[in-house]
Amino acid sequence: MIIWCVLLAVVSALLLTQPPQARQVALRLGAEEGEPSVAAPVRRWRWPATLLGATLSLAVAHRLGGPAAVAVGAAVLIMVATCLRLVLQDLRLRKAARARVQVAHACNVLASQIRVGRVPAEALASAVEDCPVLADAGRTQELGGDVTAVWRLGSAQPGQAGLADLARAWQVSTETGAPMAAGLDRVSDALTADLALRTVIAGELAAPRASGKIMAVLPFCGLGMGYLLGGDPVEFLIAGPFGWGCLVLGVALAAAGVLWIDRLSRLAADGV
Repeated sequence: MIIWCVLLAVVSALLLTQPPQARQVALRLGAEEGEPSVAAPVRRWRWPATLLGATLSLAVAHRLGGPAAVAVGAAVLIMVATCLRLVLQDLRLRKAARARVQVAHACNVLASQIRVGRVPAEALASAVEDCPVLADAGRTQELGGDVTAVWRLGSAQPGQAGLADLARAWQVSTETGAPMAAGLDRVSDALTADLALRTVIAGELAAPRASGKIMAVLPFCGLGMGYLLGGDPVEFLIAGPFGWGCLVLGVALAAAGVLWIDRLSRLAADGV
């Protein structure tokens, strides 16, 4: 019975997070300023689908094991949803950090190519080999398109905001004849300084994030202490309505604390 509750809770919790592909499609197809995003329908139906999945899961749990199974299923659902959210957020943060490094490196490579005397088109074609983040712009240039438009579109993706600065420097240099190497150097220096600042902030936020992880483990430590004192906390939590309420409320409060600490740390990091 518990296994069924866990499986159903996992399925419901997976609905809590929008697939990353939906955002990428929204950015590639998305639309001109002022038009609704193609990801809007996904966001609109995400929470109704989540509630429906959770309700069905708990209904099946009640059918299989009664009110006790509902309480266990709700607690498992909250834990799985929290873990999934934290893991996916961590993956997105790591991906964004890698993207920032790639953008700063691409600006530096482009500036180096311009500095040795290559024209912008040749510099971009050569930099594409070492900088995958410039691949779309390189293909657009081969087709005679506007590379600055590609960079502005790509700057909306996590960690690639520096592409907007690159697009501005590129456009100003090509339209006015201003030295491009100097402009790209300034963009590269600014992005490098931003990376250094983010590294310092990440180090300062390590302790709060560790506190959040410790908070997630504390309920299990409480159960262990209950057994060490000669009690049977699990039996109490699934034996009656009072125990069911303590189980669901305790897990919900612990999850809220962990998510709140994670949100505060992300807001501090995003404020750079």
